[in-house]
Amino acid sequence: MKIRVEKKWYTIEVDSITPDSAVILVDGERFEVKLADVEKTSETMREVSDPMPDSVGVRTDDFKEFKSPMPGIIISILVQTGDDVSEGQDICVLESMKMQQTLKSDMAGTIMGTGVSPGDQILDGDVIFLIR
Repeated sequence: MKIRVEKKWYTIEVDSITPDSAVILVDGERFEVKLADVEKTSETMREVSDPMPDSVGVRTDDFKEFKSPMPGIIISILVQTGDDVSEGQDICVLESMKMQQTLKSDMAGTIMGTGVSPGDQILDGDVIFLIR
């Protein structure tokens, strides 16, 4: 994953993780990180991944992925799981290169889930919504 701190981008990889620590690589440099609040860490991971399981049991050809056209930060989500959307409807706001852009659905359908929350850093091509 890539993250931005101030104006600098870093490539982050998790090498290994245990209940009390993780070994991560930051631009290839190895660091051991102590996890002081394991419950909070797992809760955060669950919050990010919770919406996507709405699609469990659904064949992959039954939905389409709405992907980010560029890297940026999710500013707001304008739709919820279960909402019907039409092609061209505003569905989220993304900030990229200090400019906010409202992303519009490229298809009509029903929002099945989202893997992002406001404040999340995403990359070009990351899945934002599943639409059926």
